[in-house]
Amino acid sequence: MIKKNSLSTSPKKKNVKDKQSSPGAMQGWPGYRTRDGRSGYDPIDTRAEAAHTAGTIFQKLFTGQVRNPFGLFLLGVLGLILITPLILAISEMVNGNLFSWDAWILLLILGVAGLAVLINFIKNLIKIIK
Repeated sequence: MIKKNSLSTSPKKKNVKDKQSSPGAMQGWPGYRTRDGRSGYDPIDTRAEAAHTAGTIFQKLFTGQVRNPFGLFLLGVLGLILITPLILAISEMVNGNLFSWDAWILLLILGVAGLAVLINFIKNLIKIIK
C-alpha cells in the first residue's frame, strides 16, 4: 500500500489582513497608493485615486446625496448656466427673432439638462434643510 501525502492546510491567522476585504485593496480607493511598502508618489495610483474621488463626487451630486453646501452651490450654478440659453431663445422668439431648427434642438437639449440639474439641486437643498 502506498501512503498518500496529505497537504495540511492551516487556517488563517487572525492577525493576517484579508486583502480583498480591505477598502485600500483596490486601485483608486483611498489608502491604496499608500499601502505597505509604497511611498504614495506613484503617478498612476495618484491619478486613479483622484478619478475615484471625482467619480464619487459626481455620483453624490446626481443621486441627491450632497451634504456639502459648496457642492450644492456649484450644482445650482451649473443648472442656471445650462437653462439660460433656452430662456434667452424663448424671449427672442417672443420678440419675433426666430432661430433655425438645429439651434432649437441644441437649446432644447441644454434646457432639459439644465432643468434636470435644477430639479436635482432643489431635491438636495430640501434634504439639507430637513
